[in-house]
Amino acid sequence: MQFDLPALRAQAFDYLFDAVVVTDTEGVVIDWNAGSQSLYGYSKAEILGQHVSILHSPEDTESITEQVMSAVAKHGKWSGEIRFKHQDGTIGWIESMCIPLFDEQQQFLGALGINRDITKRIEDAQRLLNLAYYDQLTQMPNRHLLTDRVGQYIERAKRNNSRFCLFYIDLDDFKKVNDSLGHNEGDQVLIEVGRRLNAQVRDADTIARMGGDEFVLMIEGIHDNNDIAAVADTLIACLYKPFQLGEQSVNVNCSIGIATYPDSGECFDSLIKSTDFAMYKSKRQGGATYRFS
Repeated sequence: MQFDLPALRAQAFDYLFDAVVVTDTEGVVIDWNAGSQSLYGYSKAEILGQHVSILHSPEDTESITEQVMSAVAKHGKWSGEIRFKHQDGTIGWIESMCIPLFDEQQQFLGALGINRDITKRIEDAQRLLNLAYYDQLTQMPNRHLLTDRVGQYIERAKRNNSRFCLFYIDLDDFKKVNDSLGHNEGDQVLIEVGRRLNAQVRDADTIARMGGDEFVLMIEGIHDNNDIAAVADTLIACLYKPFQLGEQSVNVNCSIGIATYPDSGECFDSLIKSTDFAMYKSKRQGGATYRFS
């Protein structure tokens, strides 16, 4: 029995689970299979003649092109995990491989892309990362992520012979809010406290919820005690405005303890102990203030 191999290959091409995209030398789509239609949403008639960049997340197109060109030049092919854009505008993730196509004279004809949807795997991994490193009530970094970042700050400070500051922020008499209004309302206050504190810091800074009514802010590039005190004043002031819970309003203040690396400690635990000790000095002064360690 003789087989029509080209016909069988063409049939297999369409039945592959993976999305296979063929482009010419200019990156224009000249063929694709049913798996591609399932992944990207375009019919074959709609996609043929379109540039392959239509399938990329717009802000990634330039970097993808650079990665592919560099890898193909060095290794003869490229593979990686990138974002893709569906016909309906949604963004997902694919595991992708790109292989250049040549004729018998080694003239470049185009490229073959083989793509597999990994959106669920990426989302599941992100969900686990979120659970591990972010507070689920406020969506702020938690103690685990803060510990990791303090370690990074310490290593950077050692290399650059620099300093950084930690501000331990503890809400004053917050137990009274929970006792009088209930834990659900107390949670709403904590969420708003997180929002207000976040609004006072730079993108490069880290502010985390340690648990309960305790937060920690970490700042680099600030050395003068007057500047550090000004930050503490700003943090305290941002909580002055009453918190509105339906028809009720709640006043919340905070006490802050401040420590600097390396003067107050040279590891996470010693720095936190220093800020905690300084914070309790603030409490003993009546709250709504700050103290240095």
